[in-house]
Amino acid sequence: MNFDHMVTPKLVKIIYALALVPITLLALLIGWYALAYLQEGPAVVGLVLLVAAPLIWIFQVLMTRVFLEFVINQFKVSEYLRAIKDKD
Repeated sequence: MNFDHMVTPKLVKIIYALALVPITLLALLIGWYALAYLQEGPAVVGLVLLVAAPLIWIFQVLMTRVFLEFVINQFKVSEYLRAIKDKD
């Protein structure tokens, strides 16, 4: 029941990889709908979705990365503060 050793920093890589799966699936689904609209629907909607799919993927991956880096940063700040405290 001791919280001196943190688990979250070790899990961040796994969490990031697991987050990439639904983000990629969503982008592929949007691309699939774009191709469907190009064939049978308004072509403009298909083109917009086709351009938007990779942009949405990039945005979501970046936001996930920024959030996880923020989490890691908080743990590093905690470690540095502990080191300063132990130094005195």
